Amino acid sequence: MLIDDIPIGSNIELIVRYTGRTMSFNSDITFILNNSILVSKIVVNDQTIGFNDNCRINLIIKVEDKVYLWDNVSVKLVKYDGIIYHKIDIYGEGKPYNRRDAYRMYIGEDMPVYINTTTGPVALYVLVKDLSETGVGFISKEDLDIDRTIRLKLKDNNIIINLSGFIVRKEYLSHLDSYLYGCKFHEKNNRLGNYIARKQGEALRNKQTNYSSPPAAKKGTKPKNKK
Repeated sequence: MLIDDIPIGSNIELIVRYTGRTMSFNSDITFILNNSILVSKIVVNDQTIGFNDNCRINLIIKVEDKVYLWDNVSVKLVKYDGIIYHKIDIYGEGKPYNRRDAYRMYIGEDMPVYINTTTGPVALYVLVKDLSETGVGFISKEDLDIDRTIRLKLKDNNIIINLSGFIVRKEYLSHLDSYLYGCKFHEKNNRLGNYIARKQGEALRNKQTNYSSPPAAKKGTKPKNKK
């Protein structure tokens, strides 16, 4: 996939690695200018996200049910015709990319997971490793069965999100004498998606505030619009 083959309006995803964390942001393509694409500015909690030079960013674009990846792209905030965009510089050909799961956000906190027993629900205090819109990974010394139903109550200040799922993967960690579990939620939770997006934005907010002008947006240069 070359830049000239990308349709205007295509959805894009930026996978951002910053200070040991990985975050995901979505937008859509508005213009294509030479080796750059301008996408609608990425906003979280009414604040525009900026990416500094310490961020390593991969670009993912889905076209006609196929997914393509550009590795280590440059992303800057720019102003074009009075409107703020994110400008993504890409070179070369996008590689076909197979996605196996939703973006997972690292947690690393102890939380209670509830399981049903013959005497009622029991709380197990586990180390929640990561979380996505589709599932959760946690570590526990308890030996639980595959397909076991679990409930997780996610708390963050005044936010409480109740999640329900079942165990789909299990791995014994000999160095911890514990088990690593992968769980899938029964259904997608929009509140969880909004929570993850907010936490991503908090990690990057106010890292870059300077705007610049895209090189292609000089006098007499018009955006390349595809139909």
